[in-house]
Amino acid sequence: MTSILGISAFYHDSAAALIVDGQIVAAAQEERFTRRKHDAGFPENAIGYCLAEAGLTPADLDYVGFYDKPLVKFERLLETYLAFAPRGVKSWLTLLPNWLRTRLHLPRVIKKGLDRQYRRRIVFPEHHESHAASAFFPSPFPEAAILTVDG
Repeated sequence: MTSILGISAFYHDSAAALIVDGQIVAAAQEERFTRRKHDAGFPENAIGYCLAEAGLTPADLDYVGFYDKPLVKFERLLETYLAFAPRGVKSWLTLLPNWLRTRLHLPRVIKKGLDRQYRRRIVFPEHHESHAASAFFPSPFPEAAILTVDG
């Protein structure tokens, strides 16, 4: 049995999904449990729900994936704010504490959120690969061309 937990957090609409042997077993957005629209926090409740649906613990997971590469995103944000300097300094200084406290330390944050029971490597795919995978793998098609665009 292969179990994969996917996590999206710290942006908008935090969520978790659990795949066991290639089948989606459970998926939920954190806002369903917290009643906070577009909840951006760590999806602790959604993860708990997904694991409970499958009767698994974090220690049972084979893989945990996070939807983005945090250092790539940080670099992209830095380049954007530098391009608009000095106008973007106030906004940058607002974002920086959260990045320094949490988002640049995601492996530690995720393992803590999994009660430190998950001891394997955490996978950080490219952001658009995550979009493409979420469209392709649940589809009935053996192959497909997928275009992802964020706006």
